[in-house]
Amino acid sequence: MASIIPEEDSNITTTHTDADQSGIHQPEIRPKASHEANILHSAFFGRPLPSYYSATNNNTNDSASSSSSKKKSSRPQNERLCMGGHRETIFGLSLSSDGKYMASASQDSSICIWDVNSHRLVAKLTEGIDEKFECLRVAWMNTRGYDRTTNSDDDTTRENFVKYVLASSGADGIVRLWSGTTTTAESDKLKWQSAGKLDHSSLEKNGVDVVGTSKEDDSPQVYALQFVRSEAAAPNMDILLTSANDCIYLWNIVDDLIPQSPGDASKCQMSFLPYLSVRFTHLDDGSDTNQFGGERNPNNELYIFDASYCESNDLMGVALSDGTCRVVSLANSGNESFVQEQCVLSLPPGYFPGRMGHLTALSWDKSGTRLATCIASGRVILWLLQVVDRGGAQGLHPSCVSILQGGHDAGRPLFGAKYCGGENQELLMTWGVDGKVCVWDSYSVGEVLNPLCTLVSHSNYPIYALDVTDGGTSSKAQASDTRKCCIALGGGSDGGFLGVPAYIYDV
Repeated sequence: MASIIPEEDSNITTTHTDADQSGIHQPEIRPKASHEANILHSAFFGRPLPSYYSATNNNTNDSASSSSSKKKSSRPQNERLCMGGHRETIFGLSLSSDGKYMASASQDSSICIWDVNSHRLVAKLTEGIDEKFECLRVAWMNTRGYDRTTNSDDDTTRENFVKYVLASSGADGIVRLWSGTTTTAESDKLKWQSAGKLDHSSLEKNGVDVVGTSKEDDSPQVYALQFVRSEAAAPNMDILLTSANDCIYLWNIVDDLIPQSPGDASKCQMSFLPYLSVRFTHLDDGSDTNQFGGERNPNNELYIFDASYCESNDLMGVALSDGTCRVVSLANSGNESFVQEQCVLSLPPGYFPGRMGHLTALSWDKSGTRLATCIASGRVILWLLQVVDRGGAQGLHPSCVSILQGGHDAGRPLFGAKYCGGENQELLMTWGVDGKVCVWDSYSVGEVLNPLCTLVSHSNYPIYALDVTDGGTSSKAQASDTRKCCIALGGGSDGGFLGVPAYIYDV
């Protein structure tokens, strides 16, 4: 099994040592991972992370859950609630690239925009959304400049500053675009409005050239949603990645100008131009895979549960219901763009009992060499992807380097992972239906039975979405900013009279 310890820490290992006197295996902790975890733990609980030996000997990690067992407050000191927006479960959540706004998508068929500093609701978006279908995902486009628009009635040029663009997806198969605009570049007063939509269930009718077609009669649910910038594969384009059933789509988002009556600024509308699409099928190499759904899926249909594009190397990972993660590359040759399959990440079907081996989510590190896949059984698999020579041609060679299987409740699904913690992303955050946010050494090797710490443990609040602003948790960022990063999470269930909150944590 390959080691992926950073070069400067090559003398540190994370393999398990011999059992101590209590019979518990004690892995060594890398100093850099311990340092970054201490920053998080101190921000959440006002005290450094206790030694690993003390934590494991007490059969707990000194965190929200352990505090509860000691009859202390289980709420982190840096917790802020976003109330008054949603009535039902929050399925999707995203922080804007500048950290000023948070968007959330809910089962109550609405999108909420929150001011991060004040944690107050600034807009609730429902225009055109069918109340029969929940909203599933939200994603921000990188902050844009402004658009110059011309009013056709009086032939005068006006400026419409589009400061923010948000995409949302729903269980009806529709992806919507929303714009936050002002009339001047200096103004912070935003007007949020609908800016375009795409219905995945009508792609064939519109003549979109897709590789494969939907086999379901009902509306496809869009679980993958991400804005992508790639100067190599899609230069000078704002690309939106979406998914439906077993297909991935890449769309070029372009502006349309809709003239309004004299005296009104032009409304910014946007169009989805087909850029690339690919359909994933069952492996044809004779290997057995995990069937999702059991008797509820008699035809063993394939579904995409998550997809993520890594801009540093133009690789895309796709988490599928058969338990595999397909890694493909996006390339551009002249005026033609194309997808190439690179490798398949998979563990033996019998490794996870009870048909709990399908993937629920995946996450890249920023270098594109490390990938974390979340399993429905509550485990996380860490992978290393290395470029190797294959008969004169370069290819990717994947290695499973670690299995993280403690911390979260066994047998309960995880819904995401996120690399964080300094320049080298020393940490990995995971979250799931058990209401926990666990922090791991992202360079772990071998079988790991305990996280470094558990930051959140809300037993009555399943966590479906989490996002972190780009500040990291480095000491350098701490010295230059009073709040160097922000962690936001959403989930819950029926909120009753008070509704369902989202949570923000300052670090």
